[in-house]
Amino acid sequence: MTPLFKSLMVAASLLFTLPVAQAQTSLNVLVGNATANDTQAANNDKFAELMTTYSGGRIKASARHGESLGTNAQMFGALQAGSLHGMILPAGFVSSIVPELSAFDMPFLLPGAPDKMTAFAAQSTAAKAMMAQAEKKGIHVLGFHGIGPQSFLTRFPITKLEDISGKKFRVIPSPPRVGAYQDWSAVARPMELGEVYTSLQQGTLDGMENPPDVIFKMKLHEAAKYYTITGHFAFMSIMMVSKRWYDGLPKDLQAAVTKAAADTIKFADVANVKNQQDSLDALKKAAVVTVMPPAELQKMKDLAQKGVWQRMKSDPVRGPIIKLLEEDVVRFNKAGQK
Repeated sequence: MTPLFKSLMVAASLLFTLPVAQAQTSLNVLVGNATANDTQAANNDKFAELMTTYSGGRIKASARHGESLGTNAQMFGALQAGSLHGMILPAGFVSSIVPELSAFDMPFLLPGAPDKMTAFAAQSTAAKAMMAQAEKKGIHVLGFHGIGPQSFLTRFPITKLEDISGKKFRVIPSPPRVGAYQDWSAVARPMELGEVYTSLQQGTLDGMENPPDVIFKMKLHEAAKYYTITGHFAFMSIMMVSKRWYDGLPKDLQAAVTKAAADTIKFADVANVKNQQDSLDALKKAAVVTVMPPAELQKMKDLAQKGVWQRMKSDPVRGPIIKLLEEDVVRFNKAGQK
């Protein structure tokens, strides 16, 4: 536990012992983030900026990046306690607390473009059910937005699915992702992002998956130079605040936080669409970028459909959410929003 993380916990206990009038005069609010110098970091900055603006300065928010407030797991604990106030990150990371949120990590589920993913979440009954479950765990979800499709970054070239057999891949700690790698005969290694660069350099990892923006902005392509476009997973981002903190705010400040989140989602859609493409273009100049052959990609889909999809549907916690997601997909596609 970092010293700053400990101080956050102390600050929370002090905040909730202050008289209401005093606590509302100036609220110093922290938004935590594990990445740095990428679009996710920019989105967290925008959320903090808009909370400050829309509250008329009564909320003074700032975002801290690069795990400076601790690992994701540590920040989740602080969020539930109310000492960390907000976070924006891929929903699957929160699955250790709210298992239902891992449903967005099912392989080949979501539309590829970030803004299409956001539109999907906005009409999703599964997303509403996830939000209700998060509320029970001390997390108030303000919305979801798309980050973008993920593909393989590896130390070795990939031309067929068999090439990843037995190879070690960093994944976020989300059961659908771990299960998919099992179906593909690869080895899933849950790991914090801050450990990935060195692990790739040292060869304790053979590869990872991420959208182009994260890979290029965090220079991960320096440690593994092959990027194979598959889009096998996609990152759906969750915008969340501490329920304990949010519930303690007066109604007008709750409205300011909610509006800040809605406008941050609009900002994120524009930023992610542009930056994913810009970063992919940059990767093509700095790494070896290829596309997985369609027949091999179909093998991945077939194995996942017979494997992790069936296992997750049978899961008593995730199964009902995944069935709702399948209904969401049908409705979304019927509306012509592929």
